[in-house]
Amino acid sequence: MSIRVLTVLLTLAWSLAAPAHTLIYSGNLDGELEPCGCTAEGDLGGLLRRATVIGRLRREAPGLFLVSSGGLFNPAGATDRITSAYILEGLARLGYDAVGLQWKDLAYGPGFVAGALPWVASNWRGTEFAQGRRIRRGGLELAYFQWVEPEGGSLAGMGRVPLDTDPAGLSAAMAEARAQGALVVLGTTLTAEEALRRLPARRADILIVRSAYERYGEPREVEGVLVLQPGSRGQRLGRLDFEWDPQRRITAWRHEVIAMPPSVPDDPALADWYAAYTEALRADFRRRKALRARYAGEASPYAGAEACRGCHASAHARWADSDHARAYLDLEAVQKAFDANCVGCHTVGFGEDGGFVDMELTPDLAGVQCESCHGAARAHVASGGRTPPAGVGAGGAALCRRCHSRGHSPSFDFTRYWPRIAHGREAERAQASAASSRSAAAASTAAPAAKR
Repeated sequence: MSIRVLTVLLTLAWSLAAPAHTLIYSGNLDGELEPCGCTAEGDLGGLLRRATVIGRLRREAPGLFLVSSGGLFNPAGATDRITSAYILEGLARLGYDAVGLQWKDLAYGPGFVAGALPWVASNWRGTEFAQGRRIRRGGLELAYFQWVEPEGGSLAGMGRVPLDTDPAGLSAAMAEARAQGALVVLGTTLTAEEALRRLPARRADILIVRSAYERYGEPREVEGVLVLQPGSRGQRLGRLDFEWDPQRRITAWRHEVIAMPPSVPDDPALADWYAAYTEALRADFRRRKALRARYAGEASPYAGAEACRGCHASAHARWADSDHARAYLDLEAVQKAFDANCVGCHTVGFGEDGGFVDMELTPDLAGVQCESCHGAARAHVASGGRTPPAGVGAGGAALCRRCHSRGHSPSFDFTRYWPRIAHGREAERAQASAASSRSAAAASTAAPAAKR
């Protein structure tokens, strides 16, 4: 029998079998309530699109299970506490069956998250989080467990670790669920190899391991356990359709990764939630503006790009024709000029004394300007160039990656990007080198001709 015929028969057998069960799973969201949108390649995911996709999946498979292995927050930016609160509300509306707890999720303390979602922390000693979740649907019970690594968390650094380090309790709970015929799912931030070595992972039917960066890993069976690896940043969802037998466990499965590009529409049912989130960001921006406005009338350490033009005309002309000069306009175009997490990389000195406040008070500091890289330069201008700018000597790829980070600019390559804005002495040297190369090439071409 040919492989093609066998494939057709297996597909037909699957379609004629009892309806498969469906598990939809996700991993780290990392604070990405919505995609950054700085680049087309990174414009994936977001809770508005996720709600649309989950709604469609529920219509296709009404008895599906929906779980997350946690890692919802990224407490690094100016407005991340606001974003985190709305992530909790948004995910609650999506109706997750179980959400595993990670240390990231405790960034603002257990009280911030407890009760907001069906959290699972199987080795948590307190009462804030469930040690397991049992969900029965479509004739199958799913038991979800989550191991929270005792080491390395924020509370661990404070000497308060309300976690069991011995997985014996987890092992017993998993064994009981398995004996009762439940599908046992274990989530962890460990790798598959670490989990199999340190945890009772062999008691699980499905092991959800540490999220890979953005893209989902290929499912694999290891020692009788189906290992799933979700992607980070909430850009995709994983779908596992499987056949189940209480004695033989998972007897067949197929896997799909579902992307969420801009072609996926936002779910209108979450429009009010997103509008409230946007207004919360605007209110925060107004509050920050009021705090910074008092510096606007004082002498700012920043001079603005126009002050640089007199002595650096060619560099200014190169900048004025670049995307950097229009960076703030890009924010306005996508209605993100009020998001403090975005404004800092599109203006000069945002959040610093005398830096950008808004277009009403400090329009001369909008966009990525000279001082974004070279540092505050008012003293430099006032001294006629004798006092160097505050950031003199700084530069190179590391400086650029403060904004052109992996998440915001995944294809950033300094060797390709720098020539687009090259200016100053380095640009002059590069131009001289290019001219020298052209002269050498012309000379080598002319020499054979002279001999002939």
